[in-house]
Parts: sequence; structure tokens; C-alpha cells
Amino acid sequence: MINPHNISKVFSDLILNKFPFNRPSLINAEEQSIARNLYKCLNSILQSNSYIFENETTLAHDDDLYDLDLEDTAPEAAALEHPNESTDIDYLPIDEHNLEKSFSLDYMKRAVEYFDEKDSLTGQRKRNWCTVKHIFRRIPNSHCISRFRKYVENGGTKKQKVDDVDTFVYDQFENARHQFLPVHDIDLRRWSLKKARELNLHDFEASHT
Repeated sequence: MINPHNISKVFSDLILNKFPFNRPSLINAEEQSIARNLYKCLNSILQSNSYIFENETTLAHDDDLYDLDLEDTAPEAAALEHPNESTDIDYLPIDEHNLEKSFSLDYMKRAVEYFDEKDSLTGQRKRNWCTVKHIFRRIPNSHCISRFRKYVENGGTKKQKVDDVDTFVYDQFENARHQFLPVHDIDLRRWSLKKARELNLHDFEASHT
């Protein structure tokens, strides 16, 4: 049988060993509340046939370590503000004869829309090439905008369209699998041909396997 007075004595000894005794003070409300909660916990254990102690671990960050990390990353932040031309992707050479290999269709669309945006009052373009170049730094010169526009009007290059077909077929396949629907080769062909027609990819041929 558990003796609560023995528990109290052991508990008192543990406190004295951990926290050296200092001068007596009046018991405040917070200390009374803690004592009552400890009593309720002990009383609950004594009235139970069995009990289990669980350890709960929570995560927290060390403020000093956090401050140190900020200091360590300061040079990196400065490097981002002043990129190195030898490492920043925006400074990598662009093959102007194969723009579709260097730019995605989405990038081309955003660049063209940004360049073509007009002022509602004057009807003129809101931005000159220098402003566009500042935002889309990878574009080597203003002539690329015209080529971008043609790509966008045609729905992208053939390679980009084929990539879109592949993405569409994969999404359809995943959706069918999630719904536990059977998928056969004929379904893949049907999806790919459907998307190819939408993209005006007239010479597209779906694989038979």
C-alpha cells in the first residue's frame, strides 16, 4: 500500500537537495495553486488501481543560438542582395537561337504580359525595355520579347506542347488511380490525343505501348 506521507517526505528531500533552503517567506497565491495541483495529482494516483507516467517533450529554440544564426547568415543575405555574376542563374549565358530551351512557356507569358501592359489613360505601354529587363534579367535583349510573343500565340513550342501532353496524361492517370479506376493503354492514348488536339499539335502520334 502506498503511504502518502512517505511520498511527501521523499518529495521534500528531493526539493531540499535540488533547491538549497533559504530564508522563510510568506506563501503566495501561485505557490498555493501549484501545491493544490500536486495534491490533486497525488490523490488521483492513490485512488487509482494503476497509473502510468508519460513524458512529453516539446520543441523550443535557443534564443542565443537563434541570434548567432542570424549573425552567421548576414553575409549570405548580403550576397543575395548583390548576386555574383558567375553563380547567379540570371547571369548564365542564353542561347538566343534556342530560347525554348532556356525559358518555360509560363516565363515567356509573364514577360510578354508585363511588357505589353498598357496605361488605361494614355493607351501607351506602361514600361520601357529597361524596366522589363530589370525584372526579367535573364532575357538578353528586347528582340526576344517578339519571339516570346510568337511562342505564346502558338501555345508554345512543339517541345513545350508535348511536355503539356505528358503532364496532362500523368494527371489523368493519377486521378483515375486515386478513384480506384482501371487504366489501360487505350486510355493513355485517348487522353494524349485529346490534349494534343486542344494544343493544335496536329502531327502528334500517341504511342501504342
